[in-house]
Amino acid sequence: MTRWRGGEQGMATLETTLMVVILVPLLFAILEFGWLTQRWLAQDGVTLQAARYAGELGGDRPELRSYVQDQLRLVGIEPSRVVVEVEPAYVAWREPIRVSLQAEERIALPFLFATTIAVRSTAVARGEVNR
Repeated sequence: MTRWRGGEQGMATLETTLMVVILVPLLFAILEFGWLTQRWLAQDGVTLQAARYAGELGGDRPELRSYVQDQLRLVGIEPSRVVVEVEPAYVAWREPIRVSLQAEERIALPFLFATTIAVRSTAVARGEVNR
């Protein structure tokens, strides 16, 4: 009787193929969610500074919008993709003011899915203008 020995090489190819199909999406998931976390932290920092600046200005003013756009560009975020909300529009001494930034980010994992995730940041500060 002769034994057939060609199965070992085919088995190694099958194992490698299955591991690539599992490891490539896992690697991309780590990269995509790491990038998304970095983006959220950068946006959160801009939101916090914008809330403080809005408190100094006494509300939602063109200077604040310009400041937010400049800071978003500095951290690598396209300002046209971010929605900025400031509530209320005017504040007095020690009144709370809330600044929110929201952007839609697309993530894609090979062989699995692609989706859009909302990245939101909100910060609250107190008004520093005595009117």
